[in-house]
Amino acid sequence: MRFSMGMVVAVAVFGWAWDASADERKFNYSYEAKTLPKGSWEFEQWATLKMEKDAGDYNRLDFREEFEYGVTDKLTMAVYLNSEYLAVRSVPGETDDHHFLFESVSNEWKYKISDPSTDLIGFLIYGEVTLAHEEYELEAKLIFSKHVGPLTFAYNFVYEAELERDAPASPEWRWAHIIENSAGVSVDLPLHGVSAAVEARSEMHFERSLTGAHNSAYWVGPNVHYGAATWWATLSFLRQMNINGLDFSEGAYTKYEVRLVFGINF
Repeated sequence: MRFSMGMVVAVAVFGWAWDASADERKFNYSYEAKTLPKGSWEFEQWATLKMEKDAGDYNRLDFREEFEYGVTDKLTMAVYLNSEYLAVRSVPGETDDHHFLFESVSNEWKYKISDPSTDLIGFLIYGEVTLAHEEYELEAKLIFSKHVGPLTFAYNFVYEAELERDAPASPEWRWAHIIENSAGVSVDLPLHGVSAAVEARSEMHFERSLTGAHNSAYWVGPNVHYGAATWWATLSFLRQMNINGLDFSEGAYTKYEVRLVFGINF
């Protein structure tokens, strides 16, 4: 596994630099059917490290700062600020690069239809729009989750449409479509506030239309979660599975992913 010590430090910083309060989220890749109480605020800091392609050195660190507000007990809205650090060297099909940039702004809305604790199954609908300099994204999710004793189950179906330029400053634009599935099972451990989980996700990337050719990749791995009275943090590690061969064709497809999400409530 090839990655720089600076990457590890950047991710690890988030584990100790905060001491505040937040609502719990036991998965990093699957949402649960939960919303904030009316009038409450939450801040989340995301850091996702993507490492290793089939050759060369590839390290990408994505940051998301989320500011979330409970409009009603069932409706939550959020604004994300998205930025990226990228270091690429000698990767086939990619230009050597080394940069950090502010990438985009996202607006998210979540509406809870049923509750995962009191109803047969929790169900939530999710919509998000992202605006970047040369790219626009629309994302919709169907979110299901359920609490059963010490166990939490979650499944998300995700559809995303992207409109982007064919090349920088090109007058031509093109559509891409992404379909994702993610699922997780979490269990509360005897240690107070600690749970462990297994998460899996798949992604299919279609160029121009959903009936065209596509690339697909699959990841699975463990996570650990800690929730205190006033803050929480979840750390995940995923590895791409060699089902039909490893796929590195898309920029975001790597062999390994490490994600840390930390949240506080106000």
